[in-house]
Amino acid sequence: MDRLKAALERLDEAIDHIEAALDRRETRIAAERDDAVRALAAAKAAEAEARNVADTVSERLDTAIDRLQTVLED
Repeated sequence: MDRLKAALERLDEAIDHIEAALDRRETRIAAERDDAVRALAAAKAAEAEARNVADTVSERLDTAIDRLQTVLED
């Protein structure tokens, strides 16, 4: 009976270790996911800003080209 009790105690300890490892892994994965979500949001914001800058540059170039064409036609 003592051997069985000792074996059950070792089993309980092993299960506790496994559960603790799973909890640590779950915490790490959640943190990694949160980091990825923040990185994606930052990348989307940077992409939107780059598009805005590109649109502004495009408009300014169009204006400059129109002015040059007007000057060259005169």
